[in-house]
Amino acid sequence: MEQRSAVLFVEGLEGARLHVERFGHLAAVTSSGVGRWLSNRRVDAASLTVEQREQLRELDVWWNPPWPISWQRAWYRARGHVLEHGAVQGGDNLDGLPRWLERWLRRQISDYGQLHRGQQRLLAELGLSRGEVERFTTWPERRRPAAAGLAHARAYVARHGHLAVSRPVAVDGFALGTWLTQARRRQRSAGRPTRLGLQLTALDAWWNPSWPIAWQRMWWTCRYHLDGLPDGLEWWPGSAGAEHTAAWLHTQSARWAQLRPGQQELVDELLSLADGVALWQLRISDAAWQAMVPLLPARSHTGGRPRCERQLLEGILHVACTEQAWSSLPAELGSFQACRKRLIRWYQDGTLERICHTPLPEQDTHWQQCLTSYTHALGRRSRQTQGSRARTERADGGEGREAGGGGRW
Repeated sequence: MEQRSAVLFVEGLEGARLHVERFGHLAAVTSSGVGRWLSNRRVDAASLTVEQREQLRELDVWWNPPWPISWQRAWYRARGHVLEHGAVQGGDNLDGLPRWLERWLRRQISDYGQLHRGQQRLLAELGLSRGEVERFTTWPERRRPAAAGLAHARAYVARHGHLAVSRPVAVDGFALGTWLTQARRRQRSAGRPTRLGLQLTALDAWWNPSWPIAWQRMWWTCRYHLDGLPDGLEWWPGSAGAEHTAAWLHTQSARWAQLRPGQQELVDELLSLADGVALWQLRISDAAWQAMVPLLPARSHTGGRPRCERQLLEGILHVACTEQAWSSLPAELGSFQACRKRLIRWYQDGTLERICHTPLPEQDTHWQQCLTSYTHALGRRSRQTQGSRARTERADGGEGREAGGGGRW
């Protein structure tokens, strides 16, 4: 019996040798005769003699790897490409590789931490070392796996209720904004809903609108302020306040005819929810006004029509709280040019600073905080403008000195 087994092993070994001469390895498919023989030898590897195992190892050191033989077969195919075209790299997003090889390598990169050390060593022979895997993972423009992107998209929708995500947004370390931007670009270039696009549409019907994502995000913000934030959802970072969204809706309603048909339908939906809701409101309470009157500078009579200072401050607060353009100031609050001029004057003489630091009733603290933030932003813009002007003057002065020096000489 042992003699018969030895004869059969020699016959099978000869077939394995011919397979190696033809294909360069022993990762044969199981459906072939050699593949079935090798599969049986792997199952009975413990019963092989030391000499028999060594004979197989001489033909192919990886004839019986501790991972699926299909993986080893794919590795040999990848090695053939590398021997002909050079090592692969992770930093260029695997561009230029055949589609089959790119897909296989992406799968290895995704599972790299779970691979056997021997598999990692074999990948390094292809050029895909641990360092190249890290380069691929950190490359900002690489395509993310669809499954990972969908998982994070579902989590974002479950948390915030929409997918109106701008490019810089990252969720739990995943660049969701970049991934969605790429998905939108691919669907638009395809000219039809892609399979991934259909899955994203099931999460948010307006994930890929034909208008700016910022507009769609404001629409969601306005809707939730008007209809209430559903249970289980939370506001996203940078979401606008109720006053800001009310003013935004007023602007969209005024320019309704210039909107796209889809935007018009969405605005009509919001207007039906906003029925009876004031698009602007008086903010200063009587008690707060009495506390602020001593803080205002004395009126300067220049012959013009005197302005109601409370109305002017209401106009300033409207812009500070809603972040709308001055030209969108409601007519009931007076001329926006007059309000803007008074803002500049009160900022320069310190009146706004005094108003921001004066204790006021609790009902006035919201607009006071908005005014404080708006004043600080105004100060930053003013300093940036002054710095830019100073750099320009220094550059002009340097050229003048250089020209003057040339004249003296």
